[in-house]
Amino acid sequence: MDMQPTVGRGMPVISYEQLFEHYKDKVNSFAWKILRSKMDSEEAVQETFLKLYVNFERLDPAGSVSSLIFTTAKNICIDMLRKRKTKLSLNHPMMKHEGWEDQAGDGMHPEEALLVKEASDDLLLAIRKLPKAYRLMVYQRYVLDLSMEEIVELNNVKMNTVKSRLKRGRDMLKKTLDRS
Repeated sequence: MDMQPTVGRGMPVISYEQLFEHYKDKVNSFAWKILRSKMDSEEAVQETFLKLYVNFERLDPAGSVSSLIFTTAKNICIDMLRKRKTKLSLNHPMMKHEGWEDQAGDGMHPEEALLVKEASDDLLLAIRKLPKAYRLMVYQRYVLDLSMEEIVELNNVKMNTVKSRLKRGRDMLKKTLDRS
């Protein structure tokens, strides 16, 4: 990314256009992982950069611009999810990630469908009962399917913190689900 030197502080300055060109695809990919919709992710990118454009003069060049961009994008995506009131379905990536099969096929009996739905409801309830720090990391990793590196950057924590919270969160989920 081309940077221009500033006159006063001696820190590099990035134009809004450079910022946009550098981050637009990354933000789009990030938003798609959360929203699972091309149209919604494109809208999230537009909203993210619109907010950045409006507040561009107030950006601190010494601060982490990428953290600001991804935090803004994350908040916009969460707002969009709240507006749609999305609930996990059986074909959601989390269910596939956890080894669930996409059982929404034609050959599934109603009794089987009910059992699978109850199991997914139990899992979601167990995730909601986790302490906030673990719930957030488990949600980001297994529901939003974010990489560990993305979770580190989003939450501004160390990789070992992410690993330990995911491990403890999974252990708590296992205990909760075993009691059920």
